[in-house]
Amino acid sequence: MLQLCIFGGHAGLLTPEKKCYFTIFGGCELRRPTLAKQIISSEQSDKRNLPTPKMIFITLFGGTDIKCPTLAEEYLDLKAAVESRVLDLNNWDTYISRLDSWQSSSLMSLTLFAAFNETNLPSEDQEVEGLALQRHLGKISEESGRILEMGVGQKGSGRQSVIHQAVLKG
Repeated sequence: MLQLCIFGGHAGLLTPEKKCYFTIFGGCELRRPTLAKQIISSEQSDKRNLPTPKMIFITLFGGTDIKCPTLAEEYLDLKAAVESRVLDLNNWDTYISRLDSWQSSSLMSLTLFAAFNETNLPSEDQEVEGLALQRHLGKISEESGRILEMGVGQKGSGRQSVIHQAVLKG
């Protein structure tokens, strides 16, 4: 599928299907799926022996930003996947190692006279507000919320570890 953006803007959610994002003189802002959704997609691809879907980004005279979900979104999706028995936290290390290899071969980009940012974390305000709202609604316990607060501003394995620990305590 081709997503074309010329002299304008596009915002959306990255999906695990083969796709080409072509941005000229515009802006493209995409949100990564949560870890739980990425793990489920990679597990389904492995079970069906499907090749890793390629996402191609071509950005000319514009900007492409790929943003990470908030810690609250990550926690809620992973907790739901564990509670519904789609994922087993005993296999966490296996999931993460497969996911890292799956992600590393799925993204290709070409950027000319433009900007491409793949690791935009939510702002501290977005993180804190998301956690406060979900605590107020009773979807995140105080203990899990405190653990998740330690992940604000972290990338990579530190962030993944905080999410994992919060779900274990939640």
